[in-house]
Amino acid sequence: MALDCEQIDSCLSEIDRVLFTVADHDDCQRFHKDTQLTAVVLLLVRCSSLLRSLVTVFQSWETDAFQVVLRAFEESWYLAHYLRFAENSGRAARWLAGENNSWSADLGALMEFAKERGLPDPTMGRDYGRLSLVAHPTKSAAENSVALCGTRLRIAGADAELVEERKNEEARFPDALYRVFWLMVDQDKKFIPLRVKATDVPLCWKFCDGDKRLENAV
Repeated sequence: MALDCEQIDSCLSEIDRVLFTVADHDDCQRFHKDTQLTAVVLLLVRCSSLLRSLVTVFQSWETDAFQVVLRAFEESWYLAHYLRFAENSGRAARWLAGENNSWSADLGALMEFAKERGLPDPTMGRDYGRLSLVAHPTKSAAENSVALCGTRLRIAGADAELVEERKNEEARFPDALYRVFWLMVDQDKKFIPLRVKATDVPLCWKFCDGDKRLENAV
């Protein structure tokens, strides 16, 4: 099934509205109060914004920026996830203060949490490594650019190399949107509360098959 960009846009608009409602809480004060809640909501808004950019890049067909934007999304989501742990209030404060090296999440801690929640082989480290490979000026990244350039120049066979990559990019959207949605509504005891319920984001719930995938969204 072809990617429904309008449906994704509707889900992202729903997420944005809910996040700004969360930001109205006294512990955030519409992003004017430096708290752990503010840090997490700021990063989730960043995730939503980057996914919008990713849709635009995907629709253009003429840019190899997809993996670069996706890597930025992944980093923001990892950090939002990490800073939502109640024990990381100090890390959130350092990030809000703009301290050096405060923007990188502890992937080991995230993978350990995933294992505790029943995911035996988390792929975060591998996913991040693959994205880093194409986000930096590596040979693989340059070869992606060559394929795109060849397609623009209408060189025979050049576009064949992009078909599989296009499928991979399309498959990223449901997964990325699910991750944002999950981090908003999950109520694990290790998390600070965001006060978001699945019923607050019905479009996302439907898009992400919440009845089948979310075990802790109450």
